[in-house]
Amino acid sequence: MRGTDSSTLMESHRHGGHWSSPRVAPFSGRWRDLDPAMAPDGSFVLFVSNRPTGSGGSPIDAVSAGKRYAGRGMNLWRVNQQGHGWSAPVRLPDIVNSSSMTFAPSVAADGSIYFIGRSAPDAQLHLLRSVYRDGGYQRPYAVTLGDANAQIRDPAIAPDRSFMVFSIKHDTQQPYRLAIAFHTPTGWSAPRDLGDTVNGGKHSMGAQLGPDHRTLYFYSDRRLPALDPNAAATWNNGADHIWQVSLASWQDAPSATAPTASRQLQAEPAWGLGDDASPAFTPDGRTVVFARGKGPTRRIYLSHRQAGVWSTPQRAPFSDRWMDLEPVMAPDGSYLIFISNRPATAGGKALDGYFGGKPQPGRGGNLWRVNRAGNGWGTPMRLPDIVNSSPATYSPAVAADGSLYFMRPDPQSHHLRIYFSQFAGRQFQPPVRLPLPSNEGATADVDPAIAPDKSFIVFSSNREPAAANTNDLFMAFATPAGWGLPIHLGPSGEEARLDPDLSTLYFTAADHRIHRLSLRPWLTEHRASRSR
Repeated sequence: MRGTDSSTLMESHRHGGHWSSPRVAPFSGRWRDLDPAMAPDGSFVLFVSNRPTGSGGSPIDAVSAGKRYAGRGMNLWRVNQQGHGWSAPVRLPDIVNSSSMTFAPSVAADGSIYFIGRSAPDAQLHLLRSVYRDGGYQRPYAVTLGDANAQIRDPAIAPDRSFMVFSIKHDTQQPYRLAIAFHTPTGWSAPRDLGDTVNGGKHSMGAQLGPDHRTLYFYSDRRLPALDPNAAATWNNGADHIWQVSLASWQDAPSATAPTASRQLQAEPAWGLGDDASPAFTPDGRTVVFARGKGPTRRIYLSHRQAGVWSTPQRAPFSDRWMDLEPVMAPDGSYLIFISNRPATAGGKALDGYFGGKPQPGRGGNLWRVNRAGNGWGTPMRLPDIVNSSPATYSPAVAADGSLYFMRPDPQSHHLRIYFSQFAGRQFQPPVRLPLPSNEGATADVDPAIAPDKSFIVFSSNREPAAANTNDLFMAFATPAGWGLPIHLGPSGEEARLDPDLSTLYFTAADHRIHRLSLRPWLTEHRASRSR
């Protein structure tokens, strides 16, 4: 943006390492337009404007503390990139623009928007987030960041939401200073001031991240010191200019250790290929059983580790004809549970299933068990009807007491939910739905991985704050009163499995490969909270 009282959005293009002379963006120039923010994929820009909400109207007014300020209001607008040009601007819906004081947007890769606004008509300005789900923005909520007296402005969110840079002050007489916070298992870390070297002048505002996500751009009225060779430049006059600084020293500091998608490691190449999934380990960690292939061609494979090296995977002897997937090892390693479309009786046809909101011919799922016999395997046995009452039973998990956790469609809503069947009296009890709290609006709670002692569970869900059409990983701890509120682990993923150390999570990411993520930060925090 350029200008002071009547700001205009400009654009410049880089050719041969040089920036072209800025020109007014074709969608700007008439109204007061501020705060452009590019979507991470470059497909659209959000900005704020006082332009009328309807054709032929007047600029919107700002209303604050019962007073009206003519033409000083701001709402969020979007313009899409079309080839080398731009679409006509479109105002974001009222659920986002519920206030005439809405500005400073920043867009995450999941489509959610962080911005400054009011959560109530005449409330204080606050940092808000609106999640993008099911093709629309959800009602914004206040983001807890810093202490209660902190005034937050101009957020710049990392695409994966692992960190955020923003301007902050605690008193009206103080200048706004740039700070950074990292997302942790328990929320946002305490803001870390970027220091006096960065925060020169009377204010440092307008944070934006460069495409490398490690360069910060901002505007400030700072001046170069007299010893700087550019100190005599005509622009070094105390007016606002754009500055840049590397964030590397803050991002790479020991305290910047929030687990994020960028810190995940892919699994071993022997069984981490495309379309491998659901690694289940023997207790000693020397054998892994996993699914390989797509759709009906999925089979179960084995690999063994010797001298730290995984052997070439071989297809399991009991998995040769039917669609077999999602193996899970009993905690003591004595047997394996897996899903199969194989018929319940010899000579039958492949089982039909249901997922993705529609029937799936030949892709059904029932729970089967195969015992380990020395270094070999027994004959698969279908588990009793009491747990296999649905032909769409998937994603098993086994606790140390033999209890089973799995997913299947809810009979009323047909949404996929997690169920568990207690193993007592040497038999499975009727399955009941797992009472995970606060899944209102979620159409899928799936793919459980249960700790052997049932002290915690990891699962996938499209509950908030997951983006539209995405299942993110969540973790919940058992409490005396039931399951605690699920914690959002950050990355998207499915078919979660626990390593024998119970602190490493394996899951399938969007690239259809197995990734792993340490659960230690959440486990450590949980233990610490219990000891307080």
